[in-house]
Amino acid sequence: MKITLVCNDVAYPAIHGGRVDMWRRIKAFSQFGIELQVVCWVNQTPEAQDILQIKKYVQHLCLIVYQRNVFSAIQQTYQLLKYPLEVTSRIVSVQLKSLVSEVDSFHPDLIWLDGIQGGAIALELSDKLDVPLIYRSHNIEYLYSERLFISATGMSKIKRFFSKMHMEKYERNILKKSALFYDISLEDLKFWQSQGFINGRYLPPLVDYSHSNNINVNSINEKSIEYDIVFCGNLYSNNNVAGIAWFLTDILPIVLNKLPATKVLIAGANPVEKVKKLCQRAGVHLKINPTSAVEIYNSGRIFINPTLTGSGVSIKSIEMLAFNKPIVSTLQGIAGLPEVVSKYFNIAEDAESFADAIVCLLSSNSQKILNSSTLLESMFGIHSIKNILQEITDFIELKNYQRADNLCNCSKVPTINVSLKNNI
Repeated sequence: MKITLVCNDVAYPAIHGGRVDMWRRIKAFSQFGIELQVVCWVNQTPEAQDILQIKKYVQHLCLIVYQRNVFSAIQQTYQLLKYPLEVTSRIVSVQLKSLVSEVDSFHPDLIWLDGIQGGAIALELSDKLDVPLIYRSHNIEYLYSERLFISATGMSKIKRFFSKMHMEKYERNILKKSALFYDISLEDLKFWQSQGFINGRYLPPLVDYSHSNNINVNSINEKSIEYDIVFCGNLYSNNNVAGIAWFLTDILPIVLNKLPATKVLIAGANPVEKVKKLCQRAGVHLKINPTSAVEIYNSGRIFINPTLTGSGVSIKSIEMLAFNKPIVSTLQGIAGLPEVVSKYFNIAEDAESFADAIVCLLSSNSQKILNSSTLLESMFGIHSIKNILQEITDFIELKNYQRADNLCNCSKVPTINVSLKNNI
């Protein structure tokens, strides 16, 4: 099988949750023998070593560099009459013909839209090439964009306003025109089903649980632990910035009043100035664009997710589970997670209880942790990709059969060669 993935961002290096989600799925597709073409948007051409890493799993990489000129600005402004802001920046006009030709030469069996922002282009490719569109939903985007607008401050409020414009109509159109859509969250899937969409399925994020095998929390090398508290996530989205600000200004002072020697690490991609200033003011260590989340998590005693708003599933919360260490989170931080794993989080909804939970965990050896890679594998393992590939194969065979039957009244079912390798 051949799949053209239209990704809203370059997946590697996987320095934040959205990229992690896409990158692990790309690797899983490749492991099952799927030939991949990836279309994605970049601010500048990635480093040569990053491209080489991507091409270990991707047969054809098509990078679209964002246009920054007068013509593109005029075009984007015009497109705001119909599309949300992040969609308008990804609409190509002059390059569309060559992009369609490039994808057509790959002969994909389907277009896989990973993230809603590239949807306008994915729809064009699906229509012009007459191949089915499958959408991977990361959030209920129109609700998520509303929440980001509410949590935004200053000039970013204006940007978030344009981001939420037309989002509901646009998102519903994507779902309607998708042959199938795969939702990151069971809660989000139930929401869309209640809205009459019957073409949705559940596809959880994939977790790399290999580093958690045979780890006992009591035998962790103390030399690798540098910090008492660790947060790891993108440092630019409004909800993450608001959560970090809440932690540093309202929660951390309570913790330091009781445990003055507490060391904190805030790590993640592309921090905005507000995060930099807050970290400096609070005297905490800020690590920008870390190359390895594993090293970040291994360096901490406990993890936090102070996110107050959001949608879908917090990838960072799932990531934290794999390290067999205690976690303090808001209810929003565990939204969309199965109950069987959400019980391993220490939940706090106000600053005082959040701080108390941290102090208690740092002062006690009695800790609520998930110490089972088997459970993680059953919930977030690669088997889910094998299952959806079989479902997609059945769907394509049926569609091809119907097309052939309509065109020539022929009863022969076309064969699609799909190699499902088991050497995982």
